[in-house]
Amino acid sequence: MWRNRNFLILMFGLAVSSTGLWVGIIGNLEFLQKNVESSFLQALIILAGFLVGIFLAPMAGRIIDRSNKRKILIYAGFARCAAIFFMYLAIAYNNVWWMVVYTLVIGISGTFSQPAMQTMLPLIVKKEELLDANGVNMNIFTASRIVGTALGGVMLVGMSLFAVYTVTLVSYVILLISTFFLNVEEKPKETDKTGRKENFFRTLGELYPIVKKQPKVVYGIFLLIPAYLFLSGFNLMVIEISDFQDNPGIKGILYTTEGVCVFIGTFLSKKFFRDNPKLSYMFAITFIIATAHTSLYLADHPVMSVLSFGLFGLAAGTLFPVVTTIFQTDVPSEYHGRFFSIKGMVDNIIFQVLMLLTGLFLDTIGFFNMVIGFGITSFIIASVILLQYVAKGNRNKRGPVAVTK
Repeated sequence: MWRNRNFLILMFGLAVSSTGLWVGIIGNLEFLQKNVESSFLQALIILAGFLVGIFLAPMAGRIIDRSNKRKILIYAGFARCAAIFFMYLAIAYNNVWWMVVYTLVIGISGTFSQPAMQTMLPLIVKKEELLDANGVNMNIFTASRIVGTALGGVMLVGMSLFAVYTVTLVSYVILLISTFFLNVEEKPKETDKTGRKENFFRTLGELYPIVKKQPKVVYGIFLLIPAYLFLSGFNLMVIEISDFQDNPGIKGILYTTEGVCVFIGTFLSKKFFRDNPKLSYMFAITFIIATAHTSLYLADHPVMSVLSFGLFGLAAGTLFPVVTTIFQTDVPSEYHGRFFSIKGMVDNIIFQVLMLLTGLFLDTIGFFNMVIGFGITSFIIASVILLQYVAKGNRNKRGPVAVTK
């Protein structure tokens, strides 16, 4: 895997661009804190880019399945670079609406680039190396988040927001240039000559019978929901914890702790789940995520807030590479583009709803009631899925045994 030129290029581009992305996210939070008081409105603006993904995902999936992934990444890279100039306008005119345009363009880029990258990975590494590759992918993104948030925080102390977003722009340009050096062999795909318009329901109708036959994929999708409950409000919760602890430095500590624990989690996933990613272990990890969310009720104590974020990072670092590998191996490769695009679209919808709820609850019932409510919800979701899984297993044991000839 480490001798694979395409893999190294892809990971290098991911490392640089992800670092710039998180520098930009710190800039986003700073810009919103200066211009928008309500947590709910902050969430609305952050989520503006996800709205595009809802409408474009079915079309994006079809295009990815039938087009050259490298070209898609290049076009998405150009759009990502262009988006930064809208953020320059937002800063220059102190206008939130330009930031909305920026997030929309970034959202369009992500709708194509993220599924294309996930679809490309199985093309450039061997099947038995996919779990390692997904672990490396997550580790790089986590390391970039640690470096990017730290760098963004340092830059905001003595530099302008223009400088912050210039770093982000440079990172996107480096990713775009590195994409030109990718050389991935792809089998030509048949074009759709029916002229039928792509839409969510048609694409979902094609995927449903395929996914239904893969129980690991189905359970994997639902097991990610408790993690999304935590992740959707991650930035808003960090801001809130920093406010009521009256400690701006806790932001960096929480990001770093969670990131380091993600590294440990990915190591555990490679060590214990390489050959047989058992669903029973995945359920246990999901309950750990629910525990981490509930324990944030004690987040007014610095040590407890760090422990909660660390526990979540450990569980998430184990869960996500394994579930992603299940998706890449159990879903037929000719459906990867559509599957990851629709999954990305559904993820966006979930994130939108949950982030809006996070902002709304922070403005109304407060942080502590919110984390208890979300934590209990995570326990309920994980318990219902586990009971269904056990019941299905019991039915299969009681069923007739097939006679082999």
